[in-house]
Amino acid sequence: MSVVVETLRKVLRYGHHEAIAVTVNEDGSPHAAAMGVRTVGEDVVLYPYVDTRTFRNIRRGSLVSLALTHNSLIFCDVVTGSPRLKFKRGKTDGIYLLDADVDFYIEATPRDIEIRNRVASVFTRVLDVYEGSGSYFSYSRANSMLIEALVYFTKIRAHGFTSLSRGGSVSKWFEFLEYSASIVRRLGSEELVKCVERIYEELKKLGMRIEL
Repeated sequence: MSVVVETLRKVLRYGHHEAIAVTVNEDGSPHAAAMGVRTVGEDVVLYPYVDTRTFRNIRRGSLVSLALTHNSLIFCDVVTGSPRLKFKRGKTDGIYLLDADVDFYIEATPRDIEIRNRVASVFTRVLDVYEGSGSYFSYSRANSMLIEALVYFTKIRAHGFTSLSRGGSVSKWFEFLEYSASIVRRLGSEELVKCVERIYEELKKLGMRIEL
């Protein structure tokens, strides 16, 4: 087993992980998106929706970097499109990295794509795995639950629904979002609570009408 694969299996050893994928737009600029990933054999598999810019960039031949972090505020900036996002060049030509306090970076090249129910499985060959500057803090329920709230927000946004009613996946996702947000409001710091407020502002921009 190569050093790269051994490191990869240590970093992504708990099944499905949340990551930040950075691809390259048609104009050469970087694009960041929160993304579920997991290892399959020696590949890292990404799961973008097929109508996203991430998927379009990959289809056009973009290489991919993944930023792995426990810091929910970094996810918040990515998901809400914060102007604070910064990027830097990766070790491999044609790859950008998210320039933030992340724990690990993965650089990869897509090699195969499968599509099912609007979600793609993008199998990538890993080029390198290495440490970032790190995001050091103790475990926090509020931090973890903010990531959960962001995951369900991205699901709702991807499906483009403008109203919620009892029953159905979107209604369930909103219930999970609400529960996660309530934990953040109760236990989180001011900066985490502000991200929850940003999530609800984004829902309003989508024209979301909540009828539960």
